[in-house]
Amino acid sequence: MTASTACGHARGEAETLFEARDPATGDAFSIVQCRQCDLAQTAPAPSEQELDGYYPQGYHSTTRRYRGGLDRVLTMVHRSRIRAIERLAGGRGSVLDIGCGPGVLINQMRSRGWRVRGTERSPSAAQQARNVFRLDVSAVDVDDLVAAGANYDAVVLWHVAEHLRAPRETIRGIARLLRPGGVLLIAVPNFGSPEARVGRAGWFHLDVPRHLVHFTPATLTAILKDSGFRTSKVSYLVPEYDLFSFVQTVENRLGLPPNLLYDVLRRPEARLRRGPSDRLQAGVAVGLAVPLTMAAVVVAPLAAATRRSATIAVYAVRTSDQRE
Repeated sequence: MTASTACGHARGEAETLFEARDPATGDAFSIVQCRQCDLAQTAPAPSEQELDGYYPQGYHSTTRRYRGGLDRVLTMVHRSRIRAIERLAGGRGSVLDIGCGPGVLINQMRSRGWRVRGTERSPSAAQQARNVFRLDVSAVDVDDLVAAGANYDAVVLWHVAEHLRAPRETIRGIARLLRPGGVLLIAVPNFGSPEARVGRAGWFHLDVPRHLVHFTPATLTAILKDSGFRTSKVSYLVPEYDLFSFVQTVENRLGLPPNLLYDVLRRPEARLRRGPSDRLQAGVAVGLAVPLTMAAVVVAPLAAATRRSATIAVYAVRTSDQRE
């Protein structure tokens, strides 16, 4: 870990927690944690060029990623989050979705009257958003938007912060993009959850090396506060992630190929694995998913009720006394 990554503290402040492998390639990485701020990260962090090789071409670039009607369920879940943003922001206005993928969420926000813009590092995903939804989506850095004087009523960072090399700097930049009272919706996997501790290298949300940073509620809240945000609401139930995460983590721990069910459910162009999966193993993964999902329906709400869920979504309001 170098001073230019994640928390910015020196390499000597990091201790290794455990080793982990990329479920798709088998490449080995370490999970290290800073002794000063407790922020965990993946080491070594691949370069931008290397990281591109860990994503299939269609990973982010389809507006329909899943089988079995799951995309329709996501539409209903998105609606409740948009309404929560509107309540905190005092209505509809302008929104920036950072790492928006093909733009499904902001397309839905536009239909409710929002003025929308998205950023996306994947050229194919950005092109999909422009072609399918006619959205304003491009590959542009937060710093460039700040320099241009852009200003928004809301910003969305949905399961993107764990992919950032320097999340503190990016979140500070987002604060400069938001008007006082503007809303940031940020969601991340919860590295401090019991599921993460039990799953360890087999935890579904670890996903090295695509996930470069691993947040706990405490480390995320500290970064938000230091960046000029007041946490208004924390949701400990993110159903489209929490139910499946439990199922996939258990299957990983049982010894099935890592994240096999995830690949089975995704469309071929969005899968991480190259080539076809073993049919017998895939059948076992699907069969086990039925009883495990029934268990997850019980476990996930209990975890949420005790604030120990596998993922968290934070609604934070930009204060007027933002720190530089």
